[in-house]
Amino acid sequence: MNGDFATPETAAGPERAAGPIPWRLFTSSMGFLTQSRLRRMLHLSGHQICLGLPGKSDGVLVWGQSATSNRGQALAARRNLPLIRVEDAFLRSLRPGRMGDAPLGLLIDPLGVHFDASGPSLIEQCLHSDRLYDSNFLARAETGIARLRALDLSKYNIHDLSLPLPAPGYVLVVDQTKGDASLRASGADHTTFQTMLARARADYRSERIVIKSHPETARGLRPGHFSPADAQKNVTLLSDLVSPHKLLA
Repeated sequence: MNGDFATPETAAGPERAAGPIPWRLFTSSMGFLTQSRLRRMLHLSGHQICLGLPGKSDGVLVWGQSATSNRGQALAARRNLPLIRVEDAFLRSLRPGRMGDAPLGLLIDPLGVHFDASGPSLIEQCLHSDRLYDSNFLARAETGIARLRALDLSKYNIHDLSLPLPAPGYVLVVDQTKGDASLRASGADHTTFQTMLARARADYRSERIVIKSHPETARGLRPGHFSPADAQKNVTLLSDLVSPHKLLA
């Protein structure tokens, strides 16, 4: 497997990974074993994926808060090892994963996941650190934001720049797919989204309200929390794959 997969017997060697994440990461998730791009990205990040029981200097690898992550979480707790969670990068791919596109980047986090309100993540740790007072660090961030806007890059990148946008002056309500891990982790549900829309209607009675469907909902891959039935009076449902940057401008 291109040298990026190992068993405990073949993974011996000096640690190469930088930072608090162990070099050897043990997993029971078949996705890490069968998807060559995932293995390659982890390998290039300095990590070796292994099967079997981890040793005291190893870590346990899981995918975010997926259905299979509980097994890894239990193993890490039982053997008192660091639990490493991997998630799609914020710049993920051209199309959603349910359309067949593998991620082009990963978030590798030894603390948690960024969408889980019950615990910290590396991103949250960064926001509470002295790095936010580092002018060079902030300049890099501003440059990155400017590049994202200039290139019109987002998590998914199937939006069509030629599609017309709603006329300026609208209130934007953003939908999410039902059952998404970010909603489970934050305690949100269908009632949360209906409450959000009701609040927008109450606070902006004379304004136009635009509900933006999730790209996966627009492609019929996963249902969202809003439907054409919610498009009443001053509310419209936007399912066109418009540029998210231009929609927020």
